[in-house]
Amino acid sequence: MASDDTPKTPGTADEWDRRDALRAVAAVVRGDGIEVDADSTPARWSITVVHDVTVPGTDRRLRLRFRVPVGPLPDVEAELWGLLVAPEGFGRPQAKLLGKQVKAAVLGSPAIAKAKARVDAWFRSMEERAAGFGEAWRPKAVADDLGRAATFGGRIPRLQALLDALEEGFSTAAARIGQRVRRQQLENASGLGVYLDSFAAARAMVRKLRLFVGPTNSGKTHAAMDRLAAAESGCYLAPLRLLALEGQEALETRGRACSLVTGEERDVRPGAGFVSSTIEMVNTARVWGACVIDEIQMIGDPDRGWAWTQAVAGVAAPEILMTGSADAIPYVKRLADAMGEDLEVVEFTRKSPLRVQEEPVALSNVKQNDAVVAFSRRDVMGLRRDLLARGHTVAVIYGALSPEVRRAEARRFREGQADVLVATDAIGMGLNLPIARVVLSVTRKYDGREERELNASEIRQIGGRAGRFGMHEEGRVAVLEGESINSVRRALTSPPVPPEDPRSWISPNLIHVEAIARELDTDSLVKVLRTAGQELLRASQTFRMTDLEQRIQAAAAVDKAKLPLATRDMLARCPVDVRDQNQLRLLAQWAFNQGRGMPNRAPEAAERFSHRVGTDVELEAAERAVKDLTAYAWLSYRFPEAYPEMDLCLERRAMLNAFIERTLAERSLARACPTCGTRLKANHRFRVCDSCYAQRVDRSAGPRGDRRGRPAEAGGAAHPHFHHAQKPPPAQPGRGRPPSRRRGGKGAQP
Repeated sequence: MASDDTPKTPGTADEWDRRDALRAVAAVVRGDGIEVDADSTPARWSITVVHDVTVPGTDRRLRLRFRVPVGPLPDVEAELWGLLVAPEGFGRPQAKLLGKQVKAAVLGSPAIAKAKARVDAWFRSMEERAAGFGEAWRPKAVADDLGRAATFGGRIPRLQALLDALEEGFSTAAARIGQRVRRQQLENASGLGVYLDSFAAARAMVRKLRLFVGPTNSGKTHAAMDRLAAAESGCYLAPLRLLALEGQEALETRGRACSLVTGEERDVRPGAGFVSSTIEMVNTARVWGACVIDEIQMIGDPDRGWAWTQAVAGVAAPEILMTGSADAIPYVKRLADAMGEDLEVVEFTRKSPLRVQEEPVALSNVKQNDAVVAFSRRDVMGLRRDLLARGHTVAVIYGALSPEVRRAEARRFREGQADVLVATDAIGMGLNLPIARVVLSVTRKYDGREERELNASEIRQIGGRAGRFGMHEEGRVAVLEGESINSVRRALTSPPVPPEDPRSWISPNLIHVEAIARELDTDSLVKVLRTAGQELLRASQTFRMTDLEQRIQAAAAVDKAKLPLATRDMLARCPVDVRDQNQLRLLAQWAFNQGRGMPNRAPEAAERFSHRVGTDVELEAAERAVKDLTAYAWLSYRFPEAYPEMDLCLERRAMLNAFIERTLAERSLARACPTCGTRLKANHRFRVCDSCYAQRVDRSAGPRGDRRGRPAEAGGAAHPHFHHAQKPPPAQPGRGRPPSRRRGGKGAQP
């Protein structure tokens, strides 16, 4: 390549001269939007075209700018070479002269008309495709999408890039509209779009809604039960079997024969006109004289709130009495407005004062009739151990215990056999206890999704259990040493904060599930539930879809069984803990056997607990065995031929409950190795026995010692993640804290 200062022969030109000349010509015509690719041979020209279009269906005009390739201009190229070798050479006059030819050639190119025609054709195509969306098509909104797609951040794209961007903008809008149309079709087909109309008996009646709100210990439920007992017939709906049992007893003490119906229990009294049941078992087909719906604030719960919505919307009774905290008011008002029914709110005041104790409570200062509240089984048992070491007798209540055991533990506390209660927020509903002071060990909990601060409603519900009217002059709420009282004070002294979203939760029933399956043309229960959970009720002003994730996980366990969709949907509602893989596997096995026509036997784990009391490991195993038997009983009521051993199931569950009650009533809970079951001495420092730990070390370390190069005998620190030391009871009075109080679990919920 020649250098720039190499002299040229007069009358000759090379490629570099040509490119310089082309750039000079392009500079002349740049104001007309004409550009050149001087590096190509021959040179290729393009022009920026401005084209105004009107978006179909609107008066919105879009000014589109795009580059159109014109291609080579052979005549200009030949003229250029001629000017380059002319004696006078190529200068600005020659560039202006040639620029006029370029401008005329480019502006007269048929490529411009073809490009505009392509743009117009695309908009016609868009209009034709949009017609398929009918009334769902919103052209003004789409015009905004297209306007944004065509801007390119101020850059001028080539024609094809512009068309691609417009197509992407339309496709996005079309997908959004198509999804909305699909959602509408699914909602219409399933009936979820007209959820209230599915309760024909209730809609045919003139109903009066009465909402009794107030703090705990205000007499609102007592007043509602008096009105219920005055009716000719009625139902009492509770969130827990314990509350349903209390409801049955409350009606019978008022002279009304009352049956009991729960998920796994039927106590039908001949001729009874009243039924007390858990809220999921509500009968919306029968006409009642009155209905009491307890703990109505649960209507705002994302997991179970759908059952309260179903009851409020669906019970056919002239008077619907709802009792609970004032947190429920916005939800019930929104629902009442949607139903077009009158709502009367009656406020109750607490019968005995509830006070905040500003001073934190040391564990050594826990007194008789105190209830210490934690939010996981592990923390409850740790507090129990520490309080026993301080000379207390302790009753415990937590979510993993069956209702029978919870009631037995409550009775021990009520009758004075235990002077202190340690519990999760399971005491927040369904138990009347002689608690003088509630002491929160923590003000945070893990709710199954995240660890968070207790909300005001939870603090009021738990703290309100203190100071039962007729038992104590006042109730007090405090926190354990090391926690802040601020959130408790705010919750107990401030009015409820309205929820950000007061829409009620609903859940698809079998009719909805089967309709969605037909619309999707699928037999997969998982697909039906996931579609319902992700796509439906997005635009509803009254309802929103409940969290279906647990039901979906249960559905995945039973979906492969050769069973009808309706049967699999019922199996997916079985009360199993989906976080427990053993329970999910058991449910899948039951479904598989049921699909093959093989009867399922009642779980046999109870036979291992025939001795009087057990260890901490056996206690936890017994609790899991009760859950398995409860699930079996639930299924046996619905599929007696597939689960024929109901009597044996109830017998085993009673045996296990008695074993758990005896073990919890012991002064101290014996410890055992969770691996082999060998009993450990009370002062054994580690969680597992020495033998099991040594085997672990040997398997991990091998003959050459552990991974750090130390011999296996030096074991203690080789597996710190497994061989946990047990913390002894605190040595300093007043400074006691449970071993772990960081996280609770969903299993701790009632």
